Amino acid sequence: MAGPGPYDDDNPVARVLGPVVALFQIACGWALLAICVATLYDIVARRLFGHSVQGVNEIGAYLLAIVSAFGFASALLQKAHSRVDFLYAYLPKPAISFLNLLAALLLFVLAAISVYEGYNVLDESLLFESQAATPLQTPMWIPQGLWIGGLALFAGVTFACAVHATYLYFKDRPRLDKLYGPLTVEGQIAVETQGTLPPNVETKS
Repeated sequence: MAGPGPYDDDNPVARVLGPVVALFQIACGWALLAICVATLYDIVARRLFGHSVQGVNEIGAYLLAIVSAFGFASALLQKAHSRVDFLYAYLPKPAISFLNLLAALLLFVLAAISVYEGYNVLDESLLFESQAATPLQTPMWIPQGLWIGGLALFAGVTFACAVHATYLYFKDRPRLDKLYGPLTVEGQIAVETQGTLPPNVETKS
């Protein structure tokens, strides 16, 4: 492994961007830990002292969206996104390589559209100085800005993967299938049980 993160060290995109993605994941982990502590305190305070910490639920909802957005990039580098691959065993090699390339390209398109639409939401919040209709009256640009930051990170990683996959499609298709094809059952089990890609990870081809 190159730096923190359960990513495939054989993939240069994961090697370069994996440590950056992992640092954001660590920050998200600390944020989730903090909201857990705040929630626990709120429960105890309600039970023992009859008062509540305002905004814990609201902040938790924001964190759900923010952490999920940052998690997309990590899931991509771990090959944790779902792939519909039940026909793989019946396809010829050229079709498999083309589908792996197409998957990388379409995922970047999806990520780019997400950033574009998210920016429109943020721009509207800034224009109207939107605030949450809650006791905290949170300026909406704060959680939305962090949320878009996660989407932008995802878009950046998908762009790098799409460029690399395109290069490999014309230069080294077996390597394209290895790095950007879906995992075998054994690989999926390793990710789920060990939280990391196994050495010499195999993909369906």
